[in-house]
Amino acid sequence: MQTRSTVEIARAALREIFPTASEDGLDEAARHLTRWGVEGHGNLLGRAAAALMYLDLAQVAQENGEYVPPEVRAAAEGAERTWREPSGPDRRPRSSA
Repeated sequence: MQTRSTVEIARAALREIFPTASEDGLDEAARHLTRWGVEGHGNLLGRAAAALMYLDLAQVAQENGEYVPPEVRAAAEGAERTWREPSGPDRRPRSSA
């Protein structure tokens, strides 16, 4: 499948999950989701890592928080990323030091 088609499919799915997200945010979140998938980060995600990825996508998509269930936030506690944390206007990349 072509990358563009994959991003479009991811974007459509994210629109369903995050209905109040910005259009630019959905585009960016779809690119992240596609890249993470190609890099293999979705393989065997546990509950905590999946919740953390959901929160990262919500942040990138500029979701207003209404569609982020509290149980997802709780499930993400203590999770570690195997993927690169997204950066954006509200997020600064963490230093590796």
